[in-house]
Amino acid sequence: MNLKWNKEMQMAFQKILEIDQSFKNIFNQIGFPVNRATKQGFQSLARIIIGQQISTNAAQTIYSKIIKDNLLNEKEVAKANIETLKLYGLSSQKAFYLKNLATLINNNELDIKTLSKVSSEEVTNILIKIKGIGKWTINNYKIFALQDVNAWPTADLALQESVKIIKKLKKRPNEIEMEKIGEVWLPYRGAASLLLWHFYNKVKIEKKYIKI
Repeated sequence: MNLKWNKEMQMAFQKILEIDQSFKNIFNQIGFPVNRATKQGFQSLARIIIGQQISTNAAQTIYSKIIKDNLLNEKEVAKANIETLKLYGLSSQKAFYLKNLATLINNNELDIKTLSKVSSEEVTNILIKIKGIGKWTINNYKIFALQDVNAWPTADLALQESVKIIKKLKKRPNEIEMEKIGEVWLPYRGAASLLLWHFYNKVKIEKKYIKI
C-alpha cells in the first residue's frame, strides 16, 4: 500500500526548488512526483532487492506474482526453499538474498522496525552488513520507506541520466561525480532524487518534452 509523503519530504520538495532553478523548471512543467512512499518493513525492502539491475517492468512482474501467492513476508520466505523462489523469476542469487533477509528478521537478528528510529548513517551501517544489500538498495529504502529527505542513490542509472540532461553534460556522471553534484542539493538530495526520477519517467518513458 502506498502512503503519502510526510511533512518533511513535502517541505524538502519546496526547499529544493529554491536551491536549484532546474528543479523549479521541472516542477513548473510536470509538478511534484506522485506519492510513492511505501510501508516500512520486509516487503518494501524485498521489493527493492527484486528490482536490482533489472527493468522496472520485469521487477513489477516478479513482485506481483509473489504478492498474488501471499508469499512476500518474512515468515513465508524464510520457510521457502531457493528453487521455489526461483519459480517466480528470481535468480538464484536474489532468491538467496530474500531468504537470508527473511531469516534474519524471523530469527530476531534484524529488527527492521527500529530503522526509523536511528540515524541515516546507522541505517546504512546496519543494512550494509546483509548479503545482497548495497548502497543503492539502502538509499532506495531510505527514500521510499523511511522518507529520508537526504538519501542519494548515486549509482542509479536513471538518476545519472536525469542529471546528465538537466546539467547539460556530455555523458552520464559516475558515482563520484554524482556525489559531487549532489553536494549542492544538501540536505535535500532525497527530494532531488524523487524529482529526477519523476523527470526521467516523463522524458524517457512518456517521451514528454520538458524545457530545462
